[in-house]
Amino acid sequence: MARAVVIGEVLFDLFPDGDRLGGAPSNFAVHAAALGADVHLISAVGDDRYGKNAISSLTAVDVDTSGVRVSDSPTGTVKVTLSAGHPSYEIVEGVAWDEIDLIETSRNHLKKAQLLCWGTLAQRSCRSEEAHRQLFDLVPNSCLNVCDLNFRQHYHDADVVRQSLTHSDLLKLSDEDLPILRSYISGPKDDRDYLRDIRHVYGIRVAVLTLGERGCRVSARNVDLSVPGISVQVVNTVGAGDAFVAAFALNLLQDADLRLSAETANRVGAYVATQDSGTPSLPSEFRIVD
Repeated sequence: MARAVVIGEVLFDLFPDGDRLGGAPSNFAVHAAALGADVHLISAVGDDRYGKNAISSLTAVDVDTSGVRVSDSPTGTVKVTLSAGHPSYEIVEGVAWDEIDLIETSRNHLKKAQLLCWGTLAQRSCRSEEAHRQLFDLVPNSCLNVCDLNFRQHYHDADVVRQSLTHSDLLKLSDEDLPILRSYISGPKDDRDYLRDIRHVYGIRVAVLTLGERGCRVSARNVDLSVPGISVQVVNTVGAGDAFVAAFALNLLQDADLRLSAETANRVGAYVATQDSGTPSLPSEFRIVD
């Protein structure tokens, strides 16, 4: 079983019709566990109703929450507004996931990790950013380091972006992330050439640009793939990108062909987009790791 460690925000998305557990790293953890990985999650929640619900819900789907610290600050919340199934966010500040620490249990998991996943949002506070910086001295050299940029509002800066790219083996970004990344790091206008240059400069093994219903573009050494998307009736795109990168990363960890990895990830992401949940139960046929 693949040993994965995920770090970042655990929060509740406040939709007009109810509150749901969310946060990109939390979603990734749930999807990776469903796809067959042994997942250890590093985060922080409050000693409140949302925090207790988060721990209970994550544990129920086989995510190891022993690295989720209980903070005096409240569990994170985000007001989500949907337009044609596509979300916009209002993210509350001063919450538990702004206070992420690496406890001893997490350090032990990191030393044995085969896959590590992180993003940029949870690095908005100095404390949580420092926790992220410690990761890379702890994981084995063989660990697949996965960065899902996942830019949100104004919670990113050039230093966090460059540090994240420097440590990435697999970089995932969406078509919404791309112009923001370009604002930090200039390069060719053509997306294919831009991804190639980013890989070369930062030593990234694979870069994947997701394009929603249009599929994705995969850039690697001597590889440039455009993999078409899957036409589905979109209900809610929240969590679809997290499912995509979990599937792609686990396939890559299994030494799968890049096109197969992308096609599988497209299928998993498309399925999630047809569900009214960022972390629906995945069909057993999607399982990647035995």
